[in-house]
Amino acid sequence: MSSTSSNAVRVAPQQERSTRRLANFLAAAAELFGEVGFEAATMTAIAERSGSGIGTLYHYFPDKQSIGFALMHQYAQEIEAHWRPLMEQAEMLTHQEFGELFIEYVTEFVQERPGYLSLIAAPIKFSRDPESRKGLRMVIANAFRAKMPSLTEERALLAANVAVQMVRGLTTLYAEAAPREQPLVIAEYKKIMALYLESVLA
Repeated sequence: MSSTSSNAVRVAPQQERSTRRLANFLAAAAELFGEVGFEAATMTAIAERSGSGIGTLYHYFPDKQSIGFALMHQYAQEIEAHWRPLMEQAEMLTHQEFGELFIEYVTEFVQERPGYLSLIAAPIKFSRDPESRKGLRMVIANAFRAKMPSLTEERALLAANVAVQMVRGLTTLYAEAAPREQPLVIAEYKKIMALYLESVLA
């Protein structure tokens, strides 16, 4: 099953108060998803956690899946901003440094947002629109080309796609791993990313 932008926010906020209320709903949902998981969280619990009535919550979101999608859209924007400083200094880093920092940035992001891991592990696939996905990959591809100007745009974009798939695998394994095993997952993906970037950018 998948969720798309067509059933995310029912009513787009028009005023500052509405924008704050929407942000409050998403923050409450993120906390609950992180604590009890996506499946166990309920619309009633989200409304209670946010301090608003259930009717107000349904005014903005038709169901829990739409909240999950809205959160994933928010996380997608945040991760691009989170990664940007690394991408801007990519040219000055060695392949190993860049690969390790790439994974560290991802790990830092998910550790600060436990709701993200819960959504990754959910049985519902929360899909982003193709243009949004391409935008993130282009940021990464441009960083690769900054490190190796002779890399074609097509090859850089392919490498960026592979890197994003590695990140997807990392977040999935990280979410499934016991706390004591998570550092091992991170260490393994640092090795994989560094080796891959060396093969592509050397």
